[in-house]
Amino acid sequence: MLANRNNIYHGMLLFCTMFLILLRSPQAAQANPEQQPEHTTTELEQDEPPTFGKRGEKRWYFQGAFATTLDDNESDPRRFGLVGAGLSQFFINGHSVNLELNSIYFNQPGDDALGLNLNLIMRWHFVRQQNWSLYLDGGAGILGTTNDVPTDAASFNFTPQVGGGATIGLADQKRLMLGLRWHHISHADLFENNPGRDSILGYVGLNFSR
Repeated sequence: MLANRNNIYHGMLLFCTMFLILLRSPQAAQANPEQQPEHTTTELEQDEPPTFGKRGEKRWYFQGAFATTLDDNESDPRRFGLVGAGLSQFFINGHSVNLELNSIYFNQPGDDALGLNLNLIMRWHFVRQQNWSLYLDGGAGILGTTNDVPTDAASFNFTPQVGGGATIGLADQKRLMLGLRWHHISHADLFENNPGRDSILGYVGLNFSR
């Protein structure tokens, strides 16, 4: 059991390190003010970067998703749906940390299951325009369910995931979110039986300023 837990800690550390490397971006070089040419107010406004995703910006969102399994060891695809909400904080321009809480319904052989899932997601908007953006994201969370997921596995699991998506600007600083992720469920060998489950998850959400 101790060895298994050590493997879990090492795996989580490696996972976090990979995402920190992925999400790290060089800071823009600061220009010398003495070398800056004079601009009119109109020119300055045109040169300003997009307002979306600036450092310090706070947002929240709600989302809905549908997923189907990718596993060959299950005779038929297993599916689940979720609805949830999240909070975002941009700590660097274009880079946000997101805490989200989802409720999930699992359709599976035997007893179906309901669950609550808390995730920490890092998101990098590598293309930011005034009315749209493209991003990569990834993270992990914990999942508790009313029955074992997968069947005969465990009612407590981890949920690593990675993917990408886009935002589209709407009125009043709202943004539509569309994305796709690889989504994994397993308990990292904390218990005896750990078949795990890999799914492809598509989601849509609405993002608001706060």
